[in-house]
Amino acid sequence: MWNRATIKKESRAVLRGNYWKILGVTLLVLFMTSGMRLSTHIDNATAYFFGGRFETPTNADIINEWYASIQEAGMQGDNRVLEYLGERYTPKKGVLAQFYNRMTADKSALYGFLNALNDMAFKNHFGQGIIILAGVILLLLFLVFIANVLQVGRCRFILESCSYKETRFERILFPWRVKRWRNVSLIMFKKSLLLLLWDLTIVGGWIKRYSYQMVPYLAAENPDMDHREIFRLSMEMMRGNKFRAFLLDLSLTGWYLLNILTLGILRYFFILPYTEVIYGKLYLSLRAEALAQRPELARYMNDRLLCPGNGAPEYPVESYPLYNPAVKRWIRIHYDRKYSWTSLVLMFFTFSFIGWLWEVSLHLFGDGVFVNRGFFHGPWLPIYGTGGVLVLVLLKRFAKKPWLTFLLAIVVCGTVEYLVGWFLWETQKMYWWNYSGYFLNLHGRICAEGLIVFGLGSCAFIYILAPLFDELFRRIPKKAAAIVCAALMIVFAADAVYSLISPNSGAGITDYEHTSQL
Repeated sequence: MWNRATIKKESRAVLRGNYWKILGVTLLVLFMTSGMRLSTHIDNATAYFFGGRFETPTNADIINEWYASIQEAGMQGDNRVLEYLGERYTPKKGVLAQFYNRMTADKSALYGFLNALNDMAFKNHFGQGIIILAGVILLLLFLVFIANVLQVGRCRFILESCSYKETRFERILFPWRVKRWRNVSLIMFKKSLLLLLWDLTIVGGWIKRYSYQMVPYLAAENPDMDHREIFRLSMEMMRGNKFRAFLLDLSLTGWYLLNILTLGILRYFFILPYTEVIYGKLYLSLRAEALAQRPELARYMNDRLLCPGNGAPEYPVESYPLYNPAVKRWIRIHYDRKYSWTSLVLMFFTFSFIGWLWEVSLHLFGDGVFVNRGFFHGPWLPIYGTGGVLVLVLLKRFAKKPWLTFLLAIVVCGTVEYLVGWFLWETQKMYWWNYSGYFLNLHGRICAEGLIVFGLGSCAFIYILAPLFDELFRRIPKKAAAIVCAALMIVFAADAVYSLISPNSGAGITDYEHTSQL
């Protein structure tokens, strides 16, 4: 029978022996799956530290208001419910806010929804509505097929790290590399959907979170498991352990209190990786107990190498139950490689485009409007491509030391961002971004939050994304790749010349106040 003290002691030992890799993977997956923003946590921590509180309603507050409104309205139709909600909660930004406000204003869920849709689609907003709809679809696809699957990949990395000190970063891509990502995405989508539905009950969401706690770990061990069996097995493993797992979480309260004093920094650099290892060790303990009591479960928990006794530094992929030579070649993709000039050019444009999509999506989902971000008119933000290629070329030699790579990436990206911001102000007298008011900013051109995100993004680029894209680009015939690169550079050069004469500007692009505030 497992106990909290043993689990935490063993977790600290694992963390001491492999801290930087576990930290890097934890932050990378958090960044890639949730668009990690530090400002919210820093602001909240600062507010509590100095005795203040924010009055922003939480999801629980809104649900409670909804329930209270139904009670007060006496279940006499949705008009009084919506009227009550409209008087007490009026969101200002975002696409969903438009629907909500229109429904509360019209006092009808159906007609309010149709009118909001009509406003978006037919009142000079048709193009914007299509873009928003496409953005919502892309976001859902990302959450289902990327973010959820990456969480299982992170669990796989943690489980291997509990036994092998030389676990590779790319193990977070495990579901794709063993070609089981479809089943994994189904399992994790079902988990998200069930938890969403259970959250509508009084305490069901809290209980079921512990019931389904082992689902991603089971999928990380055996991604071939049927989605019905994996939930059944997780509930069996957690039967009698849900309250004990709650007490395990409760025992970390001291760390969360200390996190307030560090303005939220401790959460990212210790609490999150520590918690990930704790639950990895908990899974391994529950797994051992289940196999001892019911040996027939070995057909589900079929990876005996997760608890080795041979002292091997790295998990032997050749002995994995789903091993085959093609999978092995995928697994051995490594960041220590030489990149051709065509690959570097294509990566520059790829990440310039990804950066453009990222910033456009922030405005799209934050303000409900499409904004063509950036100094250039084309769909690219070259500051992202430049930073990505520079860290790849300059820092690849330091890649064996992730913590040093992260710090140097902050320096490189911070230098690029500051110089570009300075150049744009000196030549155009306009701001395309301004961090004034952010925590630890320098002249509004760079800030601590942005640099941390850039550092994490650079590590993701060096260790994972660049090798994957390089594999894809190598499949393009050399002549075709050279032609594509030449065409892109010609179009980019034309855009650069035109933008220097008539830069892309306007609302949501350059409407920042001039300030030199630190």
